[in-house]
Amino acid sequence: MAPQSPANAEELRAMRAAAWHKQGIVVVPLEDIYDEWDRAFLTGIATKLYGARTATTKQSRPWREGEVIDRGDGETWTVVATTAKSITVQRSRDGALATLGQLGEARP
Repeated sequence: MAPQSPANAEELRAMRAAAWHKQGIVVVPLEDIYDEWDRAFLTGIATKLYGARTATTKQSRPWREGEVIDRGDGETWTVVATTAKSITVQRSRDGALATLGQLGEARP
């Protein structure tokens, strides 16, 4: 189980607004960006500044079938099946199957 956030959704929104107004910092959860082009654009900027997100750096939430994982090494994987103990992924390049455990990736 993930620890509970110290702030509720409205408090987090207020903190993001304060960061914008006081420091010119924009904090937008990617799931709040519905336009795919905008999401890809912002993801590209963040990747250039901070490096690619990996499975272990993403927020702690269950993997969903169809979710694409970019490990930052030129390979992308798509979640094809989830169970309580294992996540099966498929490599986009050649269709190879693996588990996240075999790739050394897992969410806490």
